[in-house]
Amino acid sequence: MKVESRFNGPPGMGNGGYSAGLLAAHVGSPVVSVRLRKPVPLDREMEVRGGELYDGDTLIASAEPAELDLDVPAAPTLEEARAAAAKVPWRDKHPFPTCFGCGPGREDGIAALLGPLDGRKEWAGVWRPADVLPNDGTNVLPEIVWAALDCPSAQPVAPDGGPAFVLGTFVARVEQPVELGVDHLLLAWELGREGRKAYSASAIIGPHGVCGRAQAVWVSIG
Repeated sequence: MKVESRFNGPPGMGNGGYSAGLLAAHVGSPVVSVRLRKPVPLDREMEVRGGELYDGDTLIASAEPAELDLDVPAAPTLEEARAAAAKVPWRDKHPFPTCFGCGPGREDGIAALLGPLDGRKEWAGVWRPADVLPNDGTNVLPEIVWAALDCPSAQPVAPDGGPAFVLGTFVARVEQPVELGVDHLLLAWELGREGRKAYSASAIIGPHGVCGRAQAVWVSIG
Protein backbone atom coordinates (compact mmCIF):
# COMPACT_ATOMS: atom_id res chain seq x y z
CA MET A 1 0.00 0.00 0.00
CA LYS A 2 1.29 3.44 -0.90
CA VAL A 3 -0.11 6.91 -0.19
CA GLU A 4 0.97 9.21 -3.00
CA SER A 5 2.14 12.71 -2.12
CA ARG A 6 -0.98 14.25 -3.67
CA PHE A 7 -3.05 12.75 -0.84
CA ASN A 8 -1.39 14.62 2.01
CA GLY A 9 -2.93 15.99 5.16
CA PRO A 10 -0.52 18.02 7.28
CA PRO A 11 2.70 18.67 5.33
CA GLY A 12 4.77 15.57 4.77
CA MET A 13 2.20 12.98 5.86
CA GLY A 14 -0.82 11.22 4.43
CA ASN A 15 -4.34 12.55 4.82
CA GLY A 16 -5.83 10.61 7.72
CA GLY A 17 -9.17 9.79 6.14
CA TYR A 18 -7.73 8.83 2.77
CA SER A 19 -5.05 6.64 4.37
CA ALA A 20 -7.62 5.03 6.66
CA GLY A 21 -9.87 4.31 3.69
CA LEU A 22 -7.09 2.56 1.81
CA LEU A 23 -6.34 0.38 4.82
CA ALA A 24 -10.04 -0.28 5.48
CA ALA A 25 -10.30 -1.93 2.06
CA HIS A 26 -8.19 -4.76 3.47
CA VAL A 27 -10.78 -5.49 6.18
CA GLY A 28 -13.85 -7.44 5.16
CA SER A 29 -16.45 -5.44 7.04
CA PRO A 30 -19.02 -2.77 6.15
CA VAL A 31 -17.87 -0.74 9.17
CA VAL A 32 -14.17 -0.39 9.92
CA SER A 33 -12.32 1.31 12.76
CA VAL A 34 -8.84 2.60 11.90
CA ARG A 35 -6.36 3.80 14.49
CA LEU A 36 -3.56 5.96 13.15
CA ARG A 37 -0.54 5.36 15.38
CA LYS A 38 2.18 7.22 13.45
CA PRO A 39 2.19 9.80 10.65
CA VAL A 40 1.54 8.01 7.35
CA PRO A 41 4.58 8.29 5.05
CA LEU A 42 4.10 9.56 1.52
CA ASP A 43 5.32 7.93 -1.71
CA ARG A 44 6.60 4.86 0.12
CA GLU A 45 5.57 1.25 -0.31
CA MET A 46 4.24 -0.10 2.99
CA GLU A 47 3.13 -3.58 3.93
CA VAL A 48 -0.34 -4.58 5.09
CA ARG A 49 -0.28 -7.57 7.41
CA GLY A 50 -3.81 -8.54 8.24
CA GLY A 51 -5.35 -5.26 9.30
CA GLU A 52 -2.06 -3.63 10.26
CA LEU A 53 0.01 -1.25 8.16
CA TYR A 54 3.78 -1.33 8.57
CA ASP A 55 6.58 0.88 7.30
CA GLY A 56 9.41 -1.58 7.72
CA ASP A 57 9.13 -2.67 11.35
CA THR A 58 7.15 0.41 12.41
CA LEU A 59 3.41 -0.02 12.95
CA ILE A 60 1.73 2.95 11.25
CA ALA A 61 -1.97 2.09 11.60
CA SER A 62 -4.31 -0.74 12.50
CA ALA A 63 -7.82 -1.53 11.28
CA GLU A 64 -10.53 -3.88 12.47
CA PRO A 65 -14.23 -4.56 11.96
CA ALA A 66 -16.42 -2.32 14.09
CA GLU A 67 -19.95 -1.16 14.77
CA LEU A 68 -21.24 2.37 14.27
CA ASP A 69 -24.35 3.46 16.13
CA LEU A 70 -24.67 7.00 14.84
CA ASP A 71 -27.85 8.90 14.06
CA VAL A 72 -27.47 11.57 11.39
CA PRO A 73 -29.30 14.84 12.13
CA ALA A 74 -31.92 16.15 9.74
CA ALA A 75 -30.32 17.43 6.57
CA PRO A 76 -30.36 21.18 5.90
CA THR A 77 -31.22 22.38 2.43
CA LEU A 78 -28.44 22.90 -0.08
CA GLU A 79 -29.06 26.64 0.19
CA GLU A 80 -28.69 26.53 3.98
CA ALA A 81 -25.49 24.51 3.66
CA ARG A 82 -24.03 26.92 1.11
CA ALA A 83 -24.85 29.87 3.37
CA ALA A 84 -23.13 28.12 6.28
CA ALA A 85 -20.04 27.31 4.23
CA ALA A 86 -19.79 30.90 2.98
CA LYS A 87 -18.89 32.07 6.47
CA VAL A 88 -16.41 29.29 7.29
CA PRO A 89 -13.56 30.63 9.45
CA TRP A 90 -11.16 27.99 8.13
CA ARG A 91 -11.01 29.60 4.70
CA ASP A 92 -8.54 32.23 5.92
CA LYS A 93 -7.19 30.54 9.07
CA HIS A 94 -6.62 27.00 7.87
CA PRO A 95 -4.02 25.10 9.94
CA PHE A 96 -3.04 22.91 6.95
CA PRO A 97 -3.93 24.88 3.79
CA THR A 98 -2.46 22.29 1.40
CA CYS A 99 -4.48 19.37 2.85
CA PHE A 100 -6.01 17.14 0.15
CA GLY A 101 -9.29 16.90 2.05
CA CYS A 102 -9.97 20.49 3.05
CA GLY A 103 -7.18 22.72 1.78
CA PRO A 104 -8.85 25.79 0.25
CA GLY A 105 -6.20 26.11 -2.44
CA ARG A 106 -6.29 22.52 -3.71
CA GLU A 107 -7.93 22.40 -7.14
CA ASP A 108 -7.17 18.66 -7.28
CA GLY A 109 -8.60 17.96 -3.82
CA ILE A 110 -11.95 17.73 -2.08
CA ALA A 111 -11.93 21.26 -0.60
CA ALA A 112 -14.40 20.26 2.10
CA LEU A 113 -15.02 23.57 3.87
CA LEU A 114 -17.96 23.80 6.23
CA GLY A 115 -19.48 26.52 8.38
CA PRO A 116 -21.92 26.67 11.31
CA LEU A 117 -25.60 26.34 10.49
CA ASP A 118 -27.80 29.13 11.83
CA GLY A 119 -29.61 28.02 14.97
CA ARG A 120 -28.05 24.55 15.01
CA LYS A 121 -24.96 22.90 16.47
CA GLU A 122 -24.02 21.20 13.19
CA TRP A 123 -21.70 22.54 10.53
CA ALA A 124 -22.51 22.08 6.86
CA GLY A 125 -21.20 22.53 3.35
CA VAL A 126 -21.83 21.35 -0.20
CA TRP A 127 -19.53 19.02 -2.14
CA ARG A 128 -19.85 18.35 -5.86
CA PRO A 129 -17.19 15.70 -6.61
CA ALA A 130 -15.22 16.47 -9.75
CA ASP A 131 -13.65 13.91 -12.06
CA VAL A 132 -10.18 15.12 -11.04
CA LEU A 133 -10.72 12.88 -7.99
CA PRO A 134 -10.00 9.14 -8.26
CA ASN A 135 -13.15 7.50 -9.60
CA ASP A 136 -14.57 4.53 -11.49
CA GLY A 137 -16.12 6.65 -14.21
CA THR A 138 -19.35 7.29 -12.31
CA ASN A 139 -18.55 7.48 -8.59
CA VAL A 140 -15.56 8.50 -6.50
CA LEU A 141 -13.58 5.64 -4.99
CA PRO A 142 -14.32 4.58 -1.39
CA GLU A 143 -11.09 6.04 -0.01
CA ILE A 144 -12.20 9.44 -1.32
CA VAL A 145 -15.46 9.06 0.60
CA TRP A 146 -13.41 8.33 3.73
CA ALA A 147 -11.37 11.50 3.12
CA ALA A 148 -14.55 13.54 2.62
CA LEU A 149 -15.88 12.25 5.95
CA ASP A 150 -12.60 12.94 7.75
CA CYS A 151 -11.81 16.62 7.29
CA PRO A 152 -15.32 18.00 7.91
CA SER A 153 -15.41 16.41 11.35
CA ALA A 154 -12.35 18.42 12.43
CA GLN A 155 -13.90 21.78 11.69
CA PRO A 156 -16.47 22.01 14.55
CA VAL A 157 -13.69 20.79 16.88
CA ALA A 158 -11.41 23.72 15.98
CA PRO A 159 -13.89 26.34 14.79
CA ASP A 160 -11.35 29.13 14.38
CA GLY A 161 -8.77 26.93 12.65
CA GLY A 162 -6.69 26.22 15.77
CA PRO A 163 -5.20 24.72 17.78
CA ALA A 164 -4.42 22.09 15.21
CA PHE A 165 -5.79 18.57 15.65
CA VAL A 166 -4.72 15.35 13.94
CA LEU A 167 -6.86 12.29 13.42
CA GLY A 168 -6.37 9.52 15.97
CA THR A 169 -9.15 6.97 15.40
CA PHE A 170 -11.74 6.92 12.63
CA VAL A 171 -14.78 4.64 12.35
CA ALA A 172 -16.65 4.87 9.06
CA ARG A 173 -19.26 3.22 6.91
CA VAL A 174 -19.81 3.86 3.21
CA GLU A 175 -23.50 3.21 2.50
CA GLN A 176 -24.16 4.50 -1.02
CA PRO A 177 -21.99 5.55 -3.96
CA VAL A 178 -20.98 9.21 -4.14
CA GLU A 179 -21.62 10.28 -7.72
CA LEU A 180 -19.45 12.62 -9.74
CA GLY A 181 -20.94 15.99 -10.65
CA VAL A 182 -23.80 15.76 -8.13
CA ASP A 183 -24.26 18.05 -5.13
CA HIS A 184 -23.85 16.30 -1.78
CA LEU A 185 -24.35 17.75 1.69
CA LEU A 186 -21.46 17.55 4.13
CA LEU A 187 -22.54 17.57 7.75
CA ALA A 188 -20.37 17.53 10.89
CA TRP A 189 -20.90 17.99 14.61
CA GLU A 190 -18.92 17.77 17.84
CA LEU A 191 -19.66 14.95 20.31
CA GLY A 192 -17.52 15.97 23.29
CA ARG A 193 -14.03 16.51 24.70
CA GLU A 194 -11.69 14.85 27.15
CA GLY A 195 -8.31 16.42 27.82
CA ARG A 196 -6.40 16.74 24.54
CA LYS A 197 -8.95 14.57 22.74
CA ALA A 198 -12.05 15.75 20.92
CA TYR A 199 -14.83 13.57 19.55
CA SER A 200 -16.91 14.37 16.50
CA ALA A 201 -19.08 12.90 13.77
CA SER A 202 -19.77 13.52 10.11
CA ALA A 203 -22.00 12.43 7.26
CA ILE A 204 -22.31 12.76 3.50
CA ILE A 205 -25.87 13.04 2.27
CA GLY A 206 -26.76 12.63 -1.39
CA PRO A 207 -30.01 12.91 -3.36
CA HIS A 208 -31.06 9.44 -2.16
CA GLY A 209 -30.04 9.67 1.48
CA VAL A 210 -26.96 9.09 3.60
CA CYS A 211 -23.95 7.97 1.56
CA GLY A 212 -21.55 7.63 4.48
CA ARG A 213 -21.21 8.37 8.17
CA ALA A 214 -18.30 8.39 10.59
CA GLN A 215 -17.07 9.07 14.11
CA ALA A 216 -13.64 10.51 14.81
CA VAL A 217 -11.26 10.95 17.71
CA TRP A 218 -9.03 14.00 17.26
CA VAL A 219 -5.85 14.70 19.21
CA SER A 220 -4.64 18.25 19.76
CA ILE A 221 -1.08 18.99 18.67
CA GLY A 222 -1.34 22.71 19.44
